[in-house]
Parts: sequence; C-alpha cells; structure tokens
Amino acid sequence: MADLDLRATAIELGIDLDGVTESDLSALVMRELIERNGLLRKLTKIQRSISHRAPLPEVLDAITTGAADLLGDEVAGLRLIDPDDPQWMIVRSSVGLTDEMVAQLQRTPVGEGAGGLAIKENRLVIVENYASSDQPIQALATAGLQAAMAAPVYEYGELVGSLVVATYKQGRTYSKTEQDALLAFAEHASLALTDARTVERLRQAQHSKDMFFAMASHELKTPLTVIMGTLRTIEKHHEELSGHLRAEMLSSAYDRGRELKDLIDRLLQGARAELAGMSKIIHLPALIDRCVRGFDPERLEIQEVDNVTIEADDLAVYEVVGVFLENALKHSPAGSPIRVTATIEDGFAHISISNHGSLPDGLDKSELFQPFQRGPDAESPGVGLGLYIATRLAEALKGTLTVESSGEMVSFGLHFPADDSVTAGMSLNR
Repeated sequence: MADLDLRATAIELGIDLDGVTESDLSALVMRELIERNGLLRKLTKIQRSISHRAPLPEVLDAITTGAADLLGDEVAGLRLIDPDDPQWMIVRSSVGLTDEMVAQLQRTPVGEGAGGLAIKENRLVIVENYASSDQPIQALATAGLQAAMAAPVYEYGELVGSLVVATYKQGRTYSKTEQDALLAFAEHASLALTDARTVERLRQAQHSKDMFFAMASHELKTPLTVIMGTLRTIEKHHEELSGHLRAEMLSSAYDRGRELKDLIDRLLQGARAELAGMSKIIHLPALIDRCVRGFDPERLEIQEVDNVTIEADDLAVYEVVGVFLENALKHSPAGSPIRVTATIEDGFAHISISNHGSLPDGLDKSELFQPFQRGPDAESPGVGLGLYIATRLAEALKGTLTVESSGEMVSFGLHFPADDSVTAGMSLNR
C-alpha cells in the first residue's frame, strides 16, 4: 500500500516512472520534493519583496539569481523589449556574466538567442545545442554556451520580455519540473513589473490630484477674493464712491464672477468626461450650429460641414468643440477668423477648428493634452485643464485629438468613429 502511495505521489509530481526501480523511487520522490520546497521558499521570498514594495531592480535581481541557483545554471538574465524600438531587447537584470559580456548583450534584436525567440514566438523555448541553433547570440556562442531555456514575461498581460537561464555544461537538458520552475520565476517577474507600473501610476495619480487641488483652489480663490473685496469696499464706502467708480468696480467684480463660473464649468466638464458615452442619432450640421452658438459670429467661418446624420455622444462633441473654440479665440489675433469644418470620411467624423497663430518651437505636442499644461506664453486665466478634459471626452467617443501647425495657422482636430446613417445632400459650405 505504501508503494502504491509513493507511485501515486511520483505521478502527481510529474516524475517519469519508465525504468525506475522501486528502490530508486523513494529517492526520486524525495529529491523532487526538496527541489519544489526550494522553489517555494525562493518564490515566497520574492513575493514578500514585491508586497513590501522593494525597488524593482532589487526584485528582478532576486528573480534572476533565484532562477540560476535553483536550476543550477551559471547564467540567467531578464531582457525587456525596448519601448522606444520594439525590434530590440534591453538587459534589465543578469547573473553569471562579466561586465564586458553584459555591455555586449545590453541591446540585442528580438528573435536572437533563446530569450529573443521566446519573445518572438511567445512561448517557452529550450535550446540544447546553442551554437548550432537558429540565430544564437554570437557573443554567447563564441563564449561556449551550450544550452539555454527562456520563458516569456508579461506586464498587464502584454508580452514585454523574457527570463533566460543558460549553461556552459555539455549535455544539459531541462526536465518538466525545471521548465515549470522557470515559468514560475517568469510569472513572478511579470508580477513585479506589473506591480511596479501600478505603483508608479498611483504615484502619478496622487501627484496629479495634489496639483489639481492646489491649482484649482488657487484659481477659485483669486477671483473670489477680488469679488469679496470689491463688495466689502462698496458696502463700507458706498457714499464716498462716485457712481462711475461704483459701476467700474461692479463691472470688474462681474468679470471675475464670469472667470469663476468658467472655471467651475470646466471642472464640471471633467466630471462629465467620466460619464460620457451616451450616443444618439444627431444631424451633423445642427450639432455644429449648436457648438458655435454663443461665440463671436463675426470671427467664425463655417467652411465645410457634411450634411449627414450620425450616431455619437452629442454632449461630448459639443464640449470638445467648445474647448477648441475657447482656445482659438484666446490665442489668436483680435478680429482674425476662426475656421470650422466637420466632415465624414471612411467611417470617421473629423471636426477641425483652425486659427491664426503658431505653436512654440520645440514643443512636444502631446504635452498640450496633459493636465495643468498651459504653455510658456499663456496669459489667460485657468489651470490648464481644457485640452486634458477634451482628451478624456475624445477617449469616451473612442476617438483622438490632434494638433497641427502649418504656416500661420494652428488646427485642433477631433476624430471619432461615426458612420453616417443618412446622407441628406452635398456638404454645406458657408
């Protein structure tokens, strides 16, 4: 009965029983249990360092060192796809390589070596005759590397790299248990990378929140202080002030009140971005008419609007176009035209607002759509949330925003999926 239990345990552990004698079975089971216990201890230690938010390089070094130690190989490395050029891999952690070798391997093409093949084919790769394998890393082949095994590494479920163990020993093969062990280490590398990215995003979110509260409270407080001060002055010195001065002070307070209202509206638009996505059938010319209503008609030029009916979230479009028009009016010469177009092409709506002006030299356009970015020459009041909120609304529309500068014109565009359901006629040109 005891022998049957031992054989059942061996099968459960994945031990190949072909040719194994009863006298050797106990030793094989014991060795397998010891190896698995060692794997569990190492992985538990790595899990603890991840949960304690240890620095990512420290965690990755523990993973590569643990994999090499447990599997008995001299070399281990973790390489990640270069985010700036996905055709290349970069070494993030290694063990068993000289500094010179690390420098040689710092940047290698995806598909080269066992690790590159694991990334290219997104699977566990075993190479048992390294020098004669397809596309070996020449520096390792020259150094006499004999065998290697690599497993894919992920971040938020997306393939980002590979974990490799390798040896200079001839005749090296990798058992099923060793393959499972490397996969377990690779899974922990994936967990460490995902956790580090999550922590970084949380820090960025906290930083953005702190900036938001600091800047919004400042911007809310400034006009409110002026309004309260003006009203208190009029209250205390009403009889002493001339009618003209009182009117001037009240006008100034009113202007500040408008600034305060505009800021509150912008904050509410930010909340609206979280709820956007309710689409309905809308007539594109009617939507554009609604978007431009209330802005200076002397400056607006509706150049082209396709006369079609589409399905979209009209409120989200309305608010994005409103942000574009406000920016165009604020950042263009007085009296210069603001041009509006809205067309449908290949199942996408393209709405463009253009004005006279230019973007600063060397400006990273993507920065314009980040929160609290107002540009080096900004003079108008605000906290720099308009284009960021417009970006969030565009995302809710499953669309994108663009900005182009050509000659003396700057154009902001909203592009989102919107198949036209009814074509009523030719484009409307005004």
